[in-house]
Amino acid sequence: MSRWRAGESHRGRLAGKPASGATAVVAVKSPADAKTFKVALLIETSNRYGRDLLYGVRDWTRAGERWAIRFSEQARLAPLPAWLQQWAGDGIIARVDSPEIARALRRTGLPVVDVSAERFASEFPRVSVDNVAVAQLAAEHLLGKGFRHCAFFGDSQYLWARQRGEEFRAAVLKAGRSCAVYPRGRSREKRPGSDEEITAMADWLATLPRPLGVFACYDGRAQQVLEACQSRHWAVPEAIAVLGVDNDDVLCELCTPPLSSVQPNARRTGYEAAAMLARMMQGERPGRPTRFVAPVRVVERPSTDVVAVADARVAQALRYIREHVGEGIDVSDVRRAVPMSRTLLERKFKKALGHSPHRQIVQQRIERAKHFLAESEVSIAVVADLAGFADASYLSVAFRRETGESPYAYRAQQRTGR
Repeated sequence: MSRWRAGESHRGRLAGKPASGATAVVAVKSPADAKTFKVALLIETSNRYGRDLLYGVRDWTRAGERWAIRFSEQARLAPLPAWLQQWAGDGIIARVDSPEIARALRRTGLPVVDVSAERFASEFPRVSVDNVAVAQLAAEHLLGKGFRHCAFFGDSQYLWARQRGEEFRAAVLKAGRSCAVYPRGRSREKRPGSDEEITAMADWLATLPRPLGVFACYDGRAQQVLEACQSRHWAVPEAIAVLGVDNDDVLCELCTPPLSSVQPNARRTGYEAAAMLARMMQGERPGRPTRFVAPVRVVERPSTDVVAVADARVAQALRYIREHVGEGIDVSDVRRAVPMSRTLLERKFKKALGHSPHRQIVQQRIERAKHFLAESEVSIAVVADLAGFADASYLSVAFRRETGESPYAYRAQQRTGR
């Protein structure tokens, strides 16, 4: 059985030679005689999500007890490092992506926190991305642009990718729009990202109606969709808008055009995992088996910067709202910019988007407020002004109504102790 009492180190029971690994001692706000817990981080460093998990652990250690951290660079789904076999540690945070990894970690007898989304259930306490919320945020973004036809590009080998596809399709269909899913029926011989698959993706896209809003399960997959579009000279985002997940800055900015992406809160996930492991190493048993962390927002770049509605006057109104929402506009300002009666404007918005122009203004203000809360240090009063609210009180009331939490709580959550 796992030993979770503080003060005990454990030497793994697996045979084999120890290998080198990076070790760092983090000592912040701890008495000199406090125990130094030895913690292994088995998380890949090859992508933005993995690196943000590590940043989240670092954020927590700034206010936690002494940790000696052991980790080494590794790829996703790679075998566990050889040094773990004889490592004398106290706890592990790992991406438990397979039964083989789970069995090896279980044999260590150490408390383990799983930060993977690759299995329906984990025998270890887990902190993971909320794939339902990721898909819903993606659907809201594309549907809010006015797309009546959507598509999803997944990767059938990953559970989390399949979950995102199922939830995205359900959200789009619930809104009364159409949603096609790739790679349904795709040949398994095609290597992911190969020229053959890019051609197959383009052939499939050619069968779908335009304008089309595409959601890809992660940024790398979205990059492939963009490459397929380029191969056929399709206009992005006018004909096909593309949205990814992870907000990998370098990858997104290198895409043509730069890629919009759902930003998961991997940093918060790492922070919560570290806090959970610390309690376990002190002898506590975790409560909920899995804690899901919601994504932050959609980071919009040119790949989805479009208004996809057939009604030219609604499209004009949407552009006006997007460009002037921070100026405190209301529906009467929209009517002056796009002259028509309020009744007609309401009817057109309902038909094209399913909601009123007032609702569109509120949603845009909230998204703008989220951006400044997450990305800046300005006061709540300044955020309110920049987002187009009369004052901080109006912002707080609207923000709580739309998100279920206050602007202060939202900002604190995004900071993850930084």
